[in-house]
Amino acid sequence: MKKTTPIDEALVVLFRGQSNVKLMANDVGISLEEMQQAFRDYVAKTPIDPDVWKGDIDISWPYSGN
Repeated sequence: MKKTTPIDEALVVLFRGQSNVKLMANDVGISLEEMQQAFRDYVAKTPIDPDVWKGDIDISWPYSGN
């Protein structure tokens, strides 16, 4: 299987919720189980910024009245 995305880039995409694990595993060219383990390892070593949502000031549906 041809690799089109490096695994480090695929892990960032997954962490941001921009794709799912199976699609990224196929794109990288590894098994689902290998991608799941790589993602678990990535999440375990990547800290989450507790203030990440403080800058989010846009009101979104259903609260925006749109």
